[in-house]
Amino acid sequence: MTTPKISIIIPTLNEEALLKRLLPHLRHNSKQQNIADVLVIDGGSTDCTVQVAQDLGATVYRAKRGRASQMNFGASKANGNVLYFLHADTFPPKDF
Repeated sequence: MTTPKISIIIPTLNEEALLKRLLPHLRHNSKQQNIADVLVIDGGSTDCTVQVAQDLGATVYRAKRGRASQMNFGASKANGNVLYFLHADTFPPKDF
């Protein structure tokens, strides 16, 4: 049986402060061997969301504003065989 590879897809719009907490949380609370990629799909932030996400190791794409379009775009860029859509204010439990 193949271990699932998870793509974490986070649609954002001005989520700089939350990403500073979320991305380290994901790194410390996930089984890294199960994570294919962490994708931040930005809808036109005017703060430092994009830079913070890049600095903290996420792959960043810019997409048309709107959660549905951002999530669909993220799904098209994902490398994993499991898609995990996550809002920037949601913190999954340890070893999710």
